[in-house]
Amino acid sequence: LFSGRAELEYIVCDGNSSDGTPDIVRSYGNKSIKIVSEPDAGMYDALSKGLRLASGDIAAYLNAGDFYNKHAFDIVLDLFESKKISWLTGYRAVYSESSYLVGADLPYRFRKEFFDCGFYCWRLPMVQQESTFWSSSLNSLIDHDRLSQFKYAGDYYLWWLFSKQTELKIVKAFLGGWRVHQGQLSENSSEYVREMETLLRKPSARDQALSLVDKFLGYCPTKIKKRFNKDGLFTFDHEHQQWI
Repeated sequence: LFSGRAELEYIVCDGNSSDGTPDIVRSYGNKSIKIVSEPDAGMYDALSKGLRLASGDIAAYLNAGDFYNKHAFDIVLDLFESKKISWLTGYRAVYSESSYLVGADLPYRFRKEFFDCGFYCWRLPMVQQESTFWSSSLNSLIDHDRLSQFKYAGDYYLWWLFSKQTELKIVKAFLGGWRVHQGQLSENSSEYVREMETLLRKPSARDQALSLVDKFLGYCPTKIKKRFNKDGLFTFDHEHQQWI
């Protein structure tokens, strides 16, 4: 599925399940796969364990059932190498329970101040975790004890932290997708918001006004988004075969 250009390190964190996950992983006989199979306190406790073990230059994670595009890692390498960025996301892509690609939209922009006041949840579209990659240097910002305590909004905790050091860049490309199915933790939106609110400040009048502008631009064609976010949104130049 992959070009082989990216050297992949797989870390599978399994909460001591009884579904045979460790045996399935070991059956691949791949020495680049690390497996942690032990009781944990939830999804973000497992994620914390995985991030502590990660030794690569770029980090990302998937939950069970979600997908990467087969060209995602090449696109990510292109941009991390040519644009010297440290945090990247692509199309917000959604799959049905039957694994049909049923929707995709391109973010316009992500601002530090809006992570601080929680707009990327109840006012503007959220960051799609499955499409997001970051430099492993950002992992040094993480308080792993705190991350482990989250049950729902651990991803927002990561974005909130990373936004204090760098800007989340966007590429007009399909990197990964979220598969929506019954019984997933994301259905409990009220608990997600409750945890997220422990990180936030009250939005200012400027925040409120600027968010309306960003919301409008989020519905605009890519050409308009690029014009107003020239350095934060990358598109592919077919004539020169490069990201601009």
